[in-house]
Amino acid sequence: MKKTVLRGIALIAVALLPATGLAYGSVRESESLPQPLTLEYALAAADEAHPVLELARAEAQIAQAEVLAADALTGVNVDVETRARWVEPAEAAQDQSREDHKLSLFVRKNLYDFGRSEARRMAAGAERRGRQFIVEDVRRRRRIEIMERFFDVLIADLEFARDNETMATAYVALNRLRNRSELGQASDIDLLEMESSYQQARRQRLISENRQRATRSRLATALNRPGQLPSLLSPPGLPQLERPLPPYETLLKTALESHPRILALKAQAEAAGQRLAAARAGKNPYLNGELEASQYARETGTSDTLRAGVTLHVPLYTGGAVDAAIARETAQVHKTRAQLSEIENQVRESVLALWLELSAYETRLDEARALGDYRELYLDRSRAQYEMELKTDLGDAMVRLSEAQLAIAVTRYRAAIDWERLDALTGGALSAGTVLPAGAEAGSP
Repeated sequence: MKKTVLRGIALIAVALLPATGLAYGSVRESESLPQPLTLEYALAAADEAHPVLELARAEAQIAQAEVLAADALTGVNVDVETRARWVEPAEAAQDQSREDHKLSLFVRKNLYDFGRSEARRMAAGAERRGRQFIVEDVRRRRRIEIMERFFDVLIADLEFARDNETMATAYVALNRLRNRSELGQASDIDLLEMESSYQQARRQRLISENRQRATRSRLATALNRPGQLPSLLSPPGLPQLERPLPPYETLLKTALESHPRILALKAQAEAAGQRLAAARAGKNPYLNGELEASQYARETGTSDTLRAGVTLHVPLYTGGAVDAAIARETAQVHKTRAQLSEIENQVRESVLALWLELSAYETRLDEARALGDYRELYLDRSRAQYEMELKTDLGDAMVRLSEAQLAIAVTRYRAAIDWERLDALTGGALSAGTVLPAGAEAGSP
């Protein structure tokens, strides 16, 4: 019965919470996305309404309601009880009236329950803290997802530019070969081979064009703006790429101390321990106090106007209910501790993998930039040869330069996401400022 009452209080509290201001909608939901869309604007959506984030916040609200329900265990309960009754009085009764109505006011309070309510209150508080850490973890995961979707669009645009150059080059070569074929200077097999290469390039361009739309759709969904596909994106500054990489041991220590999921599981382990203590306290007695004030339509020898008293309840046999609750909560403690050990191992592996990736970032970027420098010089030489009529087109050189620019962008965006993931693992301890606006790029190629 008491568990049912607590659940009822929790549900009522959850229903009332939105009226107290815990609503998470955003006025930006009705706004159109800016053109061009910046990474700063997109990342701001990580705090806005989204099904995943709303689910975590709803769980936090339920945990808050459980705190209220736990506080209510030792609160004062006031009830009014009324009774309408007609009787046939005994012949010996002094009052022979037939109306035996009654109106009573009851004030009840749990005076002392030998640890039950205190353990439940502490368990509810720990569970609430854990849910708040989970909300923070979900928010950081949202930032990573938005950043990934944003970079996917930029990469898709660069891939389309490359594939468009490739198709254009193939078309020029095919058209030139057709002219030669008409003059009898090229065989049919050479012409068909070039036609096949052009159709492959055309198909790849179509794939890239479709990817442009698909990545924009995924970005709009991540921003909780389905249907609002951004047409233009502004390349971000990415100042995090200029950070010095801390030692692995420092990062691991920070992550194990600050990772939101670890903190959440530690709080949940504490809550499980307190619920176990509350279950064990089920064998303890509890003391209740009660005050009653009544009015009667018919006076009898037991018609007391005021009553006050205390009641001591001592459980002697519970039919195994307490033992079952203890067994259930003990298993929950073991489960939570196992989950904590598992997430700690996952954090260790993730921190090491990200640290190794970021350690090699400068090497990969130098390689990509060296290739880019070579492709630029190659294009300059091809342009000079074209102007001197030593070369018939610049298509291949331009395609290779586009590939080099794509490699540099992919390297930088991949490192930026790694930094964001590292920030999430360390609970934001590594965050340093905000994203630079377009035109003030840090470490741009």
